[in-house]
Amino acid sequence: MKYRFLLLGFLCSSLALQAQQLINSTRVPFVIAPKASVNVADIQEDWFPALQHIQAPKPDGNAPTLQALKDSVSKRYPRKSQGSATPTDTPKGIKLKKTATLTAPFLGRNFQGNVYSASTPNDNDIAISNADEIVSVQNATILTTNASATASKWMSLSAFSYKLGNPHSKYDPKTIYDPIADKYVVVFLNGFTDSTSSITVAFSNTSNPNGTWSMYELPGNPFDNGLWTDYPIIALSKDELFITVNLLYPDSSWQTGFVESLIWQVDKNDGYNGLALHADVHHDIKHNGRPIRNLCPVRGGATLYGPDMYFLSQRNLDIQNDTVFLLHLSDTLFAPGQSLSVTTLSATPHYFMPPNALQPGPSGSQTLATNDSRMLGAFIENNKIQYVHNSLDTATGHPAIYHGIIQGLGTTATISGHIIADTLLELGYPNIAYAGTAVTDDAAIISFDHAAATVYPGISAVMSDGLGSYSPLTTVKHGVDYLRVLGGNERWGDYSGAQRKYNQPGRVWVNGLYANTSKQNTTWIAELSPSSLANIAQQPAADSDNDISIFPNPSTNLISVQLQLAQQSQLSFRLYDASGRLVKVLLRERVKAGSSQFSFSIAPLASGIYTLRVSDASSTILSRNIHKQ
Repeated sequence: MKYRFLLLGFLCSSLALQAQQLINSTRVPFVIAPKASVNVADIQEDWFPALQHIQAPKPDGNAPTLQALKDSVSKRYPRKSQGSATPTDTPKGIKLKKTATLTAPFLGRNFQGNVYSASTPNDNDIAISNADEIVSVQNATILTTNASATASKWMSLSAFSYKLGNPHSKYDPKTIYDPIADKYVVVFLNGFTDSTSSITVAFSNTSNPNGTWSMYELPGNPFDNGLWTDYPIIALSKDELFITVNLLYPDSSWQTGFVESLIWQVDKNDGYNGLALHADVHHDIKHNGRPIRNLCPVRGGATLYGPDMYFLSQRNLDIQNDTVFLLHLSDTLFAPGQSLSVTTLSATPHYFMPPNALQPGPSGSQTLATNDSRMLGAFIENNKIQYVHNSLDTATGHPAIYHGIIQGLGTTATISGHIIADTLLELGYPNIAYAGTAVTDDAAIISFDHAAATVYPGISAVMSDGLGSYSPLTTVKHGVDYLRVLGGNERWGDYSGAQRKYNQPGRVWVNGLYANTSKQNTTWIAELSPSSLANIAQQPAADSDNDISIFPNPSTNLISVQLQLAQQSQLSFRLYDASGRLVKVLLRERVKAGSSQFSFSIAPLASGIYTLRVSDASSTILSRNIHKQ
């Protein structure tokens, strides 16, 4: 089955609608004492608490006001036929309608990330160090591993922050790597009311993510006015950490309960050193008397920049609009002349409210929530900002990706906009990272979720040269079933992760959602590059026919192995110790084609790392480390 991949590229240099204006915002200082020091290596007990039915009332695509907007968009731009592909078809080799000279991203090392944790959606984010150490977060869990997935530790956010003694639900995690300090930051939220809301901020003390972290709690109701904090986005400058959040009324939807967006500006070196955290909160951020909502901080491309920071926003709840807000925060904390200003730009083509996506499945589980059109990722390089968010392809009625390119800054800024869309696939929840390999190179890798009425939810990516040309699509991970967690409009994401590998120009690591053999939202981690990764051992942990995942890992007792085989096979399950000595032949059995699950106990084993190998008559189809705690 052949598919066509369309890039609907509309390039229009649009002048700023008005001059740069100062924002009469308010800056409130905070000093936050460190609350705990946590050594990840000491974490043994993990109850993995998850309460699915009390997910925060955040962008889930189900609230009546949002659904009414989506219905209106769908009536105006009805969905076109998606072809006759079968659910097991993998979208590969998709061609652009527009001639492109760019090569599709090369897929390097890729493997299972955070497994399903009895909660949804997959709020994915990823950070990778110059030494190939990875921190991957997903909804309520954090995974530390390396770029070959040979040493992994998986834990809940509750276990990670256990010394804080905060019993409230934990969600919306973000992570970032600092190439200047060679350290990590992890941020996540706690609680859904004004009396329980807080922001956990963890700074690694060293370059080892399995070492010691200094933990802080920022107030989720910082002005004690009955509001709570939702939806963080983070970025780093040379000196500071920036966290943007939304303040909401309790017991209201995120649309009707929204009050304002805040910017937390934090001295990152205080955090790395475990000192009292000096911070400012910027609020009353308005344009023409209306709060500018869902601020997205702009990350550095090739490295971290500063002292200034830029932020993007737009009118994400409108059915159709062209307004883009470019905010500029000058200088660092305590700078006497610091200012916050906004330039209003007009984007062409317009962006749209995305319709919900389709997936295979029984009646009632065939839609995937796409949220709104808020900014989801941005970076700055060569005096150019590139950003991505959800939108609509008006030609097909499919949810699609908007890629915006802002040339220049302030009053000289212009925007060129491009719609990345497909005649079969429905696309959503993109992120973007700089992939340039030379000083004047504006290349970027854009990764995103894909699905269709006949294609299971998975992950894809394209290359952009930052000038309006795009590559064919690379399938990073295809889904192996449809999502069935909520039994209704399923949560497709809220965001996905993408980060440049700073000491290997051109390489980008991503994580995102795919549907596993149990119809659950699961994370996949992958390395992408604009050129061949010949010097890196390619190791797709699952090919187009077979899919295998292990859960839980680490564990103290029971391990489950989920298999999806293309054809019946005689398999052998063997367990080896760290020295390569065979410990136990667990099972030899004929395994039928399709979905199977194999479980075994590791209670007889001493604590340590073991290797499970699953082999057929001719080759090893799985070799994965098992961690006995």
